[in-house]
Amino acid sequence: MIIPIRTGVGYGFGVPMLLVVGLLFTGVAADLAYRANAIHPEYPGQCYFEELKQPIPKHQSYKPINREGHCQSIYCRPDFVLEIGYCGRHNLIPTKNCKIYSDMRRTFPHCCPKLLCQESDTNNI
Repeated sequence: MIIPIRTGVGYGFGVPMLLVVGLLFTGVAADLAYRANAIHPEYPGQCYFEELKQPIPKHQSYKPINREGHCQSIYCRPDFVLEIGYCGRHNLIPTKNCKIYSDMRRTFPHCCPKLLCQESDTNNI
């Protein structure tokens, strides 16, 4: 997508530049999913995240740790819809000295996959 940015008298740095900066940062954000009607079966005033059997009070978030495959932030909206933020896809490629690593001891988004590289043992130039 190409956005023409006009400069000169009357244009300045305002709206066009804010639009470009906003587009740049949208790619940085995590992905978001929604799950409707997530009412706790035993506690009707709370949401319920079924996969982890986790109650979540309205207006609060739950960020699991040490739960393999669950690097997420789960927010309970007042209408009992869960907003689930997750890492989404990545294009990390492991190499001989680098591997894909997720630290599940940390909360979202710090548990998202990263490339962890070790320095080479040789001094080749």
